[in-house]
Amino acid sequence: MIYFAVKWILGAFLNACYGYLEFKAAYLHYSFSNPETGKPVEDWEALDVMRKYVKVFQQKNSGFVKTSGLSELTTKLYKFRNRSTHDGGIEIMQVGSNLPKDFHIGHITGQGTPAIEFCTETLECLVMLDDQLDG
Repeated sequence: MIYFAVKWILGAFLNACYGYLEFKAAYLHYSFSNPETGKPVEDWEALDVMRKYVKVFQQKNSGFVKTSGLSELTTKLYKFRNRSTHDGGIEIMQVGSNLPKDFHIGHITGQGTPAIEFCTETLECLVMLDDQLDG
């Protein structure tokens, strides 16, 4: 039963991180407007900061803004989030008795990613990004 709770909490965390990055990218594309024309003006400086962490691109026809992983950490974030949301759920393994530290993401012993460590690093990365965007 605990695995379902861990999967649910991890899935919620992954979606929240993904949602933050998607929202922030769209915000930086559309939140400011030219006072003369009313058309959106991108915050190029802030987008350059964001592009140190993730790929940000805008679809030409629709104007829809998307992000994808760039660094090893954000690439894993997008991979795990996609698996959690679209591919039947994220795999969780218990690799020891020191819980929650010994929960790993994956299904092959010895090849998993420590879940707590990954979430901590991801959160630190997002805080650092947010600080740089605000600074």
